[in-house]
Amino acid sequence: MQPEFDPRQPDKKFRASAVDNTSGAPQRQEYAARMGGPLRVITAFIASYAAGYFGYLFINPATLTWYEHLAKPAFAPTQSFYTVVWLIIYGAMATALAIIWTKDPRAPHTEGWVRFFFVQLLFNACFLMFFFGMHAVIIAFITLLFLGFMVLSLAASAGEIDRRSVYLMLAYFLWLAYNGYVTIGIWLLN
Repeated sequence: MQPEFDPRQPDKKFRASAVDNTSGAPQRQEYAARMGGPLRVITAFIASYAAGYFGYLFINPATLTWYEHLAKPAFAPTQSFYTVVWLIIYGAMATALAIIWTKDPRAPHTEGWVRFFFVQLLFNACFLMFFFGMHAVIIAFITLLFLGFMVLSLAASAGEIDRRSVYLMLAYFLWLAYNGYVTIGIWLLN
């Protein structure tokens, strides 16, 4: 005969799995292990494109007119080209995150990489906000410098987890470098 369930009694199995026996700290890795691979992939894509969408909220017809009337350096892209390439870059970023996040989610290095990735997403959205929303071109350029450093750091550390992510992050870095050229060129010419 099985004992009757008593809600006043703590579940010993749950408590044992949720607490690290050596330090008493909650095991974040247990949560990471329960979050399945497909959910991580979906989250990676939603988060990456959400950062782009947040930045897109600052782009309106007046912003497009402002951008079109700026003096631009040679090889500056059109607004439609910008949009298409950013969509591709967000997909590459999401793919890099999904690869890293599903490779070994319990590894401490992976956990740190994922956290740092989300921080760089914030800087990515801030670049679009500063450049297009506030027309603060020099602040957008400084944001790009920090963002480029973060992306290079992510690319370098991704090599320890999965090399495919290195290539995806390097493509992202090259796009950021190109954006840096255009941004500083616009600042100098205007």
